Amino acid sequence: MGYRVAVIQYANESNTFTVKHTGLHDFRTSRYSAGQDILTDMRDTGTDVGGCIDVAEAKGWDLVPIVAAHAQPGGPVTEQARQIITADVTHRLQAQGPFDGIYIALHGAMVTETAQDGESQFLNEVRAVVGGDVPIAVTLDLHANIFDQMAGLVQIVVSYRTYPHVDMRDRAAEACELLHSTMAGQISPHVAIARPAMLVGCDDGRTTNDGPMCRILEHAAQEMRQPGILNVAVNAGFTDADVYAAGPSVLVTYDSKGGTIAKAAEVGQRMCDVIWGLRHDYVKPIDLQTCVAQVLAATPGSKPIIVADYSDNPGSGAYGDCTAVLAALLKAGISDAALGALYDPQTAATLVKAGIGHEVTLSIGGKSDPTVGGGPLTVTGRVMAVSDGGFTYEGPMFTGLSASLGPSVCFRVKGIDVMIVSENYQMLDQNIFRAVGIEPSGKSVVVVKSMQHFRGAFGPIAGLVLITDAGGLCTPDVTRRKYTRLRRPAFPMDGFDG
Repeated sequence: MGYRVAVIQYANESNTFTVKHTGLHDFRTSRYSAGQDILTDMRDTGTDVGGCIDVAEAKGWDLVPIVAAHAQPGGPVTEQARQIITADVTHRLQAQGPFDGIYIALHGAMVTETAQDGESQFLNEVRAVVGGDVPIAVTLDLHANIFDQMAGLVQIVVSYRTYPHVDMRDRAAEACELLHSTMAGQISPHVAIARPAMLVGCDDGRTTNDGPMCRILEHAAQEMRQPGILNVAVNAGFTDADVYAAGPSVLVTYDSKGGTIAKAAEVGQRMCDVIWGLRHDYVKPIDLQTCVAQVLAATPGSKPIIVADYSDNPGSGAYGDCTAVLAALLKAGISDAALGALYDPQTAATLVKAGIGHEVTLSIGGKSDPTVGGGPLTVTGRVMAVSDGGFTYEGPMFTGLSASLGPSVCFRVKGIDVMIVSENYQMLDQNIFRAVGIEPSGKSVVVVKSMQHFRGAFGPIAGLVLITDAGGLCTPDVTRRKYTRLRRPAFPMDGFDG
């Protein structure tokens, strides 16, 4: 019998500037599986848990699936949801232990109603059940905000090294290989954490344009060649959370059999120096007026213009219902276009009831907070398609995983096919559009509510990519926000640059 290993997922990226909260419904809508259902749902998928399953089967582990809980980015996790999910996890750990090791897929930027550091809050609950000797390996999104407490709660940390996050499965496999070596007594890992005095850095972790994050990761790879250094995880941080540890961080997993915490700390500091040295190298989106002008000026081609509605990205906890870009396209007379996904369950229900082919005049979007990114927009359009919103990811992120947008419609307004959905999802896969019959490759202009993840699926079909800040909740201009819990000084706040 192989090592007995528990696998857990508990992940949410929490935006503290939204008026919303993340409740149990949000986890159940996105992903909430337990026991053997986890293996059925997530085997052979491009996910963290999929990577853990790969290693477990290759190494002959007795893999014990506990809970896989994931909610789309949103507001802080409610205390009710936190307690229910944590109790489910700890009860199953108590009932099915003991374990030789534990793998946990976290995000790293979870905030709850009772803690700025939702991950450590959860890890403390796990440790209370399994004790301090069982090795725990975790994977993190590279937009994690890491508090020092994590170093005392886990032995192994591996963060994604791509944005879009197309390496989730590989990074989980990397973490689980280290966990296997730990259980076999070959290594004795520990974690050291370093953090530069920054809120904004690493070009937000982008790796598609050979920018600063690629240089930073090259330095990390060099550091990992040293004896005793098992992994160097670089996190760009998540600026949409007002927490003490928001911003870039470096987590060094080192082998105490061949290295020391002092050596790991030196590695972390060198990495922080590299991150600091690239602090001014940051790609910023263009304003909406410039974006529309460039769409109008572009020479028509065989591939669509992809417009990314950066600041209304549901993947950062934005509302997904901002109307500013749609209003600008309509005003400019741009047609043969698609826009998605506009989160408006009330409108979706109305249009589903109206039925395919019916013309309807109503207000769409702008209901979460009308002061952000354009309020409700009154339009007249025709219902072109109705769907239950089910789809399967086929692009390079979450490959093979099934999900649902809830009741959804394609609503054609003056030549623009607006996808209106009942669940707030970032547009990171072409199959999301196809859930309501929209073929993105056949449009002249495609607007996606996403910052960067869209590039994985939409980059290959794009003739031109334009990224715009249309005044949504997740604007990259952090000086427009009031941070009260962030450690200070931190670049670029307070004019700090030293």
